Amino acid sequence: MKKYRKDTLDYYDKNSKGYYEEWNNRFINNYNFDVPDIFLKYVKPHSSILDLGCGSGRDSLYFKEKGYKVTSVDGSKEMCKIASQVLGEKVEQLEFLDMTYRDEFDAIFACASLLHLNDEDLISCLKKIVVALKDEGFLYISFKYGEGTRNKEGRFFNDMTEEKFQSIYSNIPELEHVLTFSNPIYDGHKPFINFILRKRQ
Repeated sequence: MKKYRKDTLDYYDKNSKGYYEEWNNRFINNYNFDVPDIFLKYVKPHSSILDLGCGSGRDSLYFKEKGYKVTSVDGSKEMCKIASQVLGEKVEQLEFLDMTYRDEFDAIFACASLLHLNDEDLISCLKKIVVALKDEGFLYISFKYGEGTRNKEGRFFNDMTEEKFQSIYSNIPELEHVLTFSNPIYDGHKPFINFILRKRQ
């Protein structure tokens, strides 16, 4: 594993409890599941969803309560422990580039997770996502809006614009663009840019 990815996972392992408490105590009052609901407009009821980088399990629980078949994974061992408690089932620790799923999911939800990959690794991960998705399956992915890369408290961030991401996913001809949208700034943090892509049949 490359050092920048290991450093990012180490951050979440060391700060998992604080990260979970922050979302519950500070952000959750402003979080009304608008983004998951936009994603679900493209996903048929009872479909299979991979929550890729599930964090605390917040969105996985939301999907499960709506009747979807959810597989939740995260690269951080400690975040997996928290998500397992939230979901009442074991959450697999899986580094994104170690995925071996094949034609398994109707949709993949990657909320503020793949933004921790550099361009090269992001392209590699998107290729694995294409293999994991069923034909005409959907991918949701989000990034902090901006230019370039940066490190914050040990975490690597690959900020994104619409033009930059288009240049990245254009390397994967199986993916086609469906929707781009933004969502509000939470507690002074940078705004997110969100994308929904579809795997061509």
